Amino acid sequence: LSQQYASQFLVRKRRANSFMEESKKGNLERECIEELCNKEEAREIFENNPETEYFYPKYLSCLASHRAGFFRITAVTPDSPADLRACVNEISNQCSPLPCNKDGYKDCIDGQAKYTCVCKPGWQGEKCEEDINECEDLNGGCSQRCSNLPGSYRCLCEDGYFMHSNKRDCGDINECVLHPNICGTAICKNTLGKYECECAEGYTYNSTSKSCEDIDECAENVCAQLCVNSPGSYSCYCDGKKGFKLSKDMKNCESVTACIPLNLEKNYELLYLAEQFIGIPVLYLKFKLPNVTRFTAEFDFRTYDAEGVILYAESLDSTAWILLALRDGKIEIQFKNEFGTKVTSGGKAINDGLWHIISVEELEHSISVKIAKEAVMSINSPGTLFKQWQGFLETKVYIAGLPRKVGSTLVKQINPRLDGCIRAWNLMNQGHSGVKEVIQEKQSKHCLVAVGRGSFYPGTGMAKFQINYNNLDSAEDWLINVTMTIRPSTDTGVMFALVSNETVPLALSIVDSNSSDSQKIIVTIGNITVAHLESKKLCTPRKVLVGLLATKQQLELSVDSHTYKSNSEQLSILHQAMMANVVTYLGGLPDVPLGATLVTAFYNGCMEVKVNSRQLDLDEAISKHNDIRSHSCPLIMQ
Repeated sequence: LSQQYASQFLVRKRRANSFMEESKKGNLERECIEELCNKEEAREIFENNPETEYFYPKYLSCLASHRAGFFRITAVTPDSPADLRACVNEISNQCSPLPCNKDGYKDCIDGQAKYTCVCKPGWQGEKCEEDINECEDLNGGCSQRCSNLPGSYRCLCEDGYFMHSNKRDCGDINECVLHPNICGTAICKNTLGKYECECAEGYTYNSTSKSCEDIDECAENVCAQLCVNSPGSYSCYCDGKKGFKLSKDMKNCESVTACIPLNLEKNYELLYLAEQFIGIPVLYLKFKLPNVTRFTAEFDFRTYDAEGVILYAESLDSTAWILLALRDGKIEIQFKNEFGTKVTSGGKAINDGLWHIISVEELEHSISVKIAKEAVMSINSPGTLFKQWQGFLETKVYIAGLPRKVGSTLVKQINPRLDGCIRAWNLMNQGHSGVKEVIQEKQSKHCLVAVGRGSFYPGTGMAKFQINYNNLDSAEDWLINVTMTIRPSTDTGVMFALVSNETVPLALSIVDSNSSDSQKIIVTIGNITVAHLESKKLCTPRKVLVGLLATKQQLELSVDSHTYKSNSEQLSILHQAMMANVVTYLGGLPDVPLGATLVTAFYNGCMEVKVNSRQLDLDEAISKHNDIRSHSCPLIMQ
């Protein structure tokens, strides 16, 4: 009661029992709060044992806490009932205090000595204390990740994905569109959940600088022999000068394959006259003979060459001399003595590759020249060629070449180089004069037993020429017109090339093809192939006609009856080189940087070359490897 009505407390009417009280259900307020009730009276209120058994012990606790005359227990929590009525009323309400999990329950339903917790979605258990893990059931319906939460769950997306509006499905984020410069100078490629920065083949991506950097494949030893790295690529090379070529896998090297076996049989009794390209004699003999007054020489001779020195003899003081040579395929005699000089040539041409017996004999008043024992020349000679000194005739004889500083003293200049052979020599009537023993152990002085017409490149060197390709009618015009007859012995080699400084603006080569029974003729400008023709007739016993015609507008390659024309942009590189200075090489290349051209192997085989309608004579080259035979070619092994 409020203070206002406190004085009326004693006049408050006690609520009387209703009529027929005993026949009605007990009243908790009247019987247990206003009055004290025993356990039986409580049974009458609840009319069941479970609630009675639950209620009565707690009722006694309430009396102890709130009824005068009972031992009072102080409330220990703020939520403890304030008075007896509140304490007793809470006993019968199973939901007070709340037995359910506060986070998980939705409602608490009071029952007879029991309660029922109604759970919120996502909770379960008697008191709604257990969280339901929705992620265990079909991943909660999430397309990617499911995160369980107390009483709920959440769908999540992996990195690189975004959540759709349905909060379950994930979609890929296109980083390349969202951030156009994310890869810098590289190409951005979107992928599921991420992106990739791609570079062209031969480059790798640097994530720091966001740029593509060249891969140095050569540092990874990808090539068997030589490697040249280039931006975005690399090239493998093999040492062609040592007889290697690039395999079909473009990485390994293999030996250049011989496709035509040659008869390279030599005989030490046959003296090779072209051992040295520089034109110095292959043999030097000195005679000091008593009772001999005249010069004589006889030998067998074989050549296809048209010009060169066979023999040169002189006195000790070099004041008198005689020259036996070949010019236009015919014998020529030049001599000088105290009475004067003379030049005479005659007889038939003997540069037919057959053996001919040549004899030169000084007679009393003439010099007689015979071929096959038949006189072809008789040259008047006043006096003797060489004078005796103290009863001896002393003479120096040089075979195949001229001693140094002699060339300028000749009556008629001649190219001393001569590709030929001699045998059965008899000089000054002294037989072979021990020459056989001198040359027996030196292979380079031995002649091939059998040869044919042509020039032979053994795959060990090249010849160098200085040729003017300019068109006299126009300073900016030039013409390269090469025709050659070839009979290759190997499947790879440089036949013709132009070199400018350290570049190779034009090269004509034979290379192996992908087919096992054919080869290709290719034309390269730098390291780019601009023309090619394949043929099964290249590595065969027959000779093949190859043509190369090049101007600044067009390039044309022909092999027998087949032709390939090209207007490649690379012709501008050739034109630029032709406006400067180019050097012509046959049979190979000098040392050039790796990558300057595709083929570096020396050509092996027979080859005759015309350039701009002029037949090239290897004896007239600026330089030539000694192993190259200018006018003879080995026969094919039978």
